[in-house]
Amino acid sequence: MYEKNSGKHIIDGVFVICLLLMFLISALTVIAIGANIYKKNVEQTSENYSQRISFAYITEKVRQADQKGLVYVEEKFGKNALVLQQEIDGTKYNTIIYDYEGHLCELFARDDLENLYPQSGQKILEINSFDIAEVTDGLLSATITDDKGMKESIYISVKSSGN
Repeated sequence: MYEKNSGKHIIDGVFVICLLLMFLISALTVIAIGANIYKKNVEQTSENYSQRISFAYITEKVRQADQKGLVYVEEKFGKNALVLQQEIDGTKYNTIIYDYEGHLCELFARDDLENLYPQSGQKILEINSFDIAEVTDGLLSATITDDKGMKESIYISVKSSGN
């Protein structure tokens, strides 16, 4: 007997498979491009992380301790450090912010202690260097070099300046 051709050819099946493969390749290409863009955005954001966070941290600490004569710059551990003084139950305490071995560090100690060690401080962030200076009475200049060598400066106004 004569078999009736159902009207389908092998080309129809190959066309559908090729169409699906083209869709798959297009989808994978779009995903790869999107992942690359996301990766670049994450890298750019993390590049500025240390500086932005360190400046925000220092500025906020100054704002919290901003009382007349209690925020000043002093040489500690052979470098300039930011000193924030406070009195608790009649005893003076200092919060010292400085850089040590590639980290921004904070050390909280009584004011009358003389033998302080820089390794005793709490490591806050990885940086290359931190330099702070008192520009005028009530104006501090902080310069931070991050771990990639990017150097930026900020001025911090101490509102309750003077002794």
